[in-house]
Amino acid sequence: MRSVALQCCSCVISVLSVRTSYASESTPLPLPANAQEVLSMGLGTFRVLIALAIIVCLIIAIRWVIKRGSGSLGTVMGQGTSIEIIERKALGAKQALVLVRVKDKGVLLHQVKGNLTPLCEVDLQESQQE
Repeated sequence: MRSVALQCCSCVISVLSVRTSYASESTPLPLPANAQEVLSMGLGTFRVLIALAIIVCLIIAIRWVIKRGSGSLGTVMGQGTSIEIIERKALGAKQALVLVRVKDKGVLLHQVKGNLTPLCEVDLQESQQE
């Protein structure tokens, strides 16, 4: 999700910072001569700020849609239904036993400080009948 937001931001920044490649010398912009030109410059800045606000709102909306839809997206496409945590038993402060269902088989895992080690396979059909 962060990578999508970063890609959007990098695209916006690259579009806003494009310079013409054929300009060999940089010439200063002329200063405004009258009040009408000063007013039009202020409106230009206002337009840029409005465009920037719209882009930021679009990025936030895209992030919200991705975050909101990610929960149901996996089940719609057939993903996320083959692995399920059945039970978790804490052994200590940073240790636990985790029973996980992978399709029709069960796997007993030992979790220590974020590392998972498979201990054995369990037949879940026998444990449900007992």
